Amino acid sequence: MQKALYAGVNAAAVTSFNGDLSVNDEKTIAHCHYLLNNGCDSLAVLGTTSETNSLSATERERLLEKLIASGISPRKMLPGTGACDVPTVVRLSRHAAKCGCPGVLVLPPFYYKSPSEEGLFNFYSAIAEQVGAEVKIYFYHFPQQTMIPLTISLIDRLLKKYPGVFQGIKDSSGDIENTLSYINAFSAQGFEVYSGADATFAQVMRAGAAGCITATTNIASPLTAFIYRNYVNEDGLAAQEKLSRLRKIVAIGDTIPVVKTLLAYNNDDPSWETLRPPLCALSSETRQRLIEDYQALLLQ
Repeated sequence: MQKALYAGVNAAAVTSFNGDLSVNDEKTIAHCHYLLNNGCDSLAVLGTTSETNSLSATERERLLEKLIASGISPRKMLPGTGACDVPTVVRLSRHAAKCGCPGVLVLPPFYYKSPSEEGLFNFYSAIAEQVGAEVKIYFYHFPQQTMIPLTISLIDRLLKKYPGVFQGIKDSSGDIENTLSYINAFSAQGFEVYSGADATFAQVMRAGAAGCITATTNIASPLTAFIYRNYVNEDGLAAQEKLSRLRKIVAIGDTIPVVKTLLAYNNDDPSWETLRPPLCALSSETRQRLIEDYQALLLQ
């Protein structure tokens, strides 16, 4: 999997907002440059951690263009283009392709719950038929949020009908057995599996994953990169233990406000804690406990 398009460490990059809730391009761009200069091989932009489902399609397109204009290679970005309707997915995916991004990350249609496999097959087929010649499509499995599983049988059907179109998957289920099932079923044919779980990163790398795409990487990119380059030796396993402890600290609350709170702390910049509704900042009690636990980890 060293030849995977996004092999290695990918941060699910956050978006900075101004006090009026408009996108702060300058801080978002600076943070993305920081990540690429501090361990990240590529960036998963405009995904869940970016609060993308609180952005308009126009905002999503504009931010991607600004990131590229700032000097970030489009080949180092995997934009999220997921939406509940095929036309928006197609629009955003074609835009990413035009910008030069090799792939796009596509959630299942998450509004209608419990869709049939046939319905999901038709959804992804419609996207593949309209953009498959322009950009590689990556599945985004996040059943805690979408309530929709992406099964082995569904992926197998799509891979067989559209060879060369569906390139891989980000598994944010947190279920290592599920991640391993994707690897075992499809990695031999070049299908790239990316872990969305920090605690098992080294383990899935040893099993044949292509890399990771995680929110915690926003605050731990050097540590995550060290694990990627050392996951077979004792130093890498020791680093994995530290990352696992950090992930437990992050689990004190919803991931996005927690990660942004730690970014605010690390940068001494409270504006990082601004979120778009319906997300809310941490309570003062939770924030204090988070910072105390984080400080204690840094001293270890």
